[in-house]
Amino acid sequence: MAAKPNFFIVGAPKCGTTALYEYLRPHPSIFMPEIKEPHFFAKDLGSYPRIKTLQEYAGIFAESTGEHLRVGEASVYYLRSAVAIPNIREFNPDARIIAMFRNPVEMVYSLHAQLLYVSEETVSDFETAWRLQERRSRGLDLPPAIRSPLLVQYAQVGQFGTQTERLLASFPPEQVKLILYDDFAASPQQLYDEVIEFLKIPHDNRTEFARINESKRARVTWLRKFSRKPPPALRAAFRSLKQAMGARGLGAAKKTIVALNTVKEHRAPLSPEFRAELVESFRPEVALLSRLLNRDLSHWV
Repeated sequence: MAAKPNFFIVGAPKCGTTALYEYLRPHPSIFMPEIKEPHFFAKDLGSYPRIKTLQEYAGIFAESTGEHLRVGEASVYYLRSAVAIPNIREFNPDARIIAMFRNPVEMVYSLHAQLLYVSEETVSDFETAWRLQERRSRGLDLPPAIRSPLLVQYAQVGQFGTQTERLLASFPPEQVKLILYDDFAASPQQLYDEVIEFLKIPHDNRTEFARINESKRARVTWLRKFSRKPPPALRAAFRSLKQAMGARGLGAAKKTIVALNTVKEHRAPLSPEFRAELVESFRPEVALLSRLLNRDLSHWV
């Protein structure tokens, strides 16, 4: 591998990772591939990882140069995976790891909306989806398009204390940066400065931090499914279009269709009773994360 990744944003989903990825990518001393979330090291996530082989993985970093002091990637389910962090440790024990967290009650509700948007969830009511977790753990009532049944095990995705404990068992604290979404949202400049210092690279004097990756939904659900994974009968037509328009032209056309089919999501708040149930479900994990961060997170519960 010409350029071996030496830092990883490992999660969690809906905790600001996309924004941090977008803020870091333009830095002249950083190379991050256009493909976000390759999930190469999450070997327990079924067909979810976009990159399957080491050769493919090396390929997404091929354009990095000696000017890039830090080469990294961002895969939000590395924390959720039971094997990804140890696999990263074996791959590069000197790597620096960034993990981001938020109130798990807010995270799972936001994650449910995201999974609906990408058609990996089909139950529109979150409380109903939450109560399906036991059946889905047995392979029942799974969304047809889901690439890993682990994605809809919402309680496990939100086990931030357990996940952080596993992370710190593989990497020493000085190689790990733990970030709270609350802090990141309140002062992206301060957190960006801290990340640059953590990565030990010169500052690029960035001061603009646009809002990125707001909650969204598809106007037409079937069109979102179509654009993400076209039926086999149409793939040949897409290949012909790709030859005629070029990869960039077709990619731009697809992005335009997706953008026109996307609207900002304003979800109704959870019922007080269901929110209280979620709070109790996550209380032990919040307490554990609080101890590991040495930070009072009692306002989450």
